[in-house]
Amino acid sequence: MANNNLKNPIKATPAELSAKMRKLRVIYDFPKINLDSDDAVQERIGLYFDYCMEQGLKPNVEGLSLAIGIDRRTLWDWETGNTRTSSGSRRSDIIKKAKDYIAFLMSDAVMEGQINAICWIFYAKNYFGMKDTQEFEIKANSQLTPTLSPEEIAKQIPQDIPIEIDWSDE
Repeated sequence: MANNNLKNPIKATPAELSAKMRKLRVIYDFPKINLDSDDAVQERIGLYFDYCMEQGLKPNVEGLSLAIGIDRRTLWDWETGNTRTSSGSRRSDIIKKAKDYIAFLMSDAVMEGQINAICWIFYAKNYFGMKDTQEFEIKANSQLTPTLSPEEIAKQIPQDIPIEIDWSDE
């Protein structure tokens, strides 16, 4: 039974927490891999996902980083191509695919009501590059006609502001 004490952010009994920590400790103790090898990284990601399936863990970006043996910033650098790997590296594609797998799993769980939507939104914005945007198109209702000549406009600009003016029509 989960602990409903609002002062404790982890809603788990000590026994539940210990069982979870034992599973996560296995990931923490994965042996080091050759971080310069795309094949080793890809193999480790597969091992991480397999372990999550076997143990009923939910894969996430933090666990992925831990399983590989790097921090989240390095994972981000690898994903965006800002990395020490060679130019022929598949690293960026490998990490993007792994993160897409996690994002798909999580978004599917949200649609099934298994993950709180607000948690998903936070995670999606912080780890999967999603954001809220709105696009606006502004159109003039009428054609504007200038009431001041370029010379009159130039006279209204304070003299201490350097401005380059090109009155030519291009």
